[in-house]
Amino acid sequence: MAGEITQQISLQVTKNGATATMQTSVRVDMTGDGLNNSTQSIATSATLIDLTGVTGAPGNFAIRNLDATNYIEIGGDSGLTVFKIKLRPGQSCMFQPSSGTIYAKANTAAVLVQKLAIDA
Repeated sequence: MAGEITQQISLQVTKNGATATMQTSVRVDMTGDGLNNSTQSIATSATLIDLTGVTGAPGNFAIRNLDATNYIEIGGDSGLTVFKIKLRPGQSCMFQPSSGTIYAKANTAAVLVQKLAIDA
């Protein structure tokens, strides 16, 4: 089957009478069968993201910070130095990691995240 995965991104800003928008949508094939769709508690120390069910590096990875107060940082190593993404309360992001090792760290108190990882 073709085009099993649909990726959509929409970002809009309006300020001082000016508006800018970026929207994109693409359908891609999923070659594997694995996925992990779950929630996970992220501690204030580096926490390995559980990708059980996904083989190797996910072809797609989406994560949403479910906390109302605290942000999280996401990275490719336990020191969060390989790359770093910051998600404020309620924010989400999607990316294709280069490995199956992803860490997250909460600020101030543990944070619950929702995550979806899909085989390439």
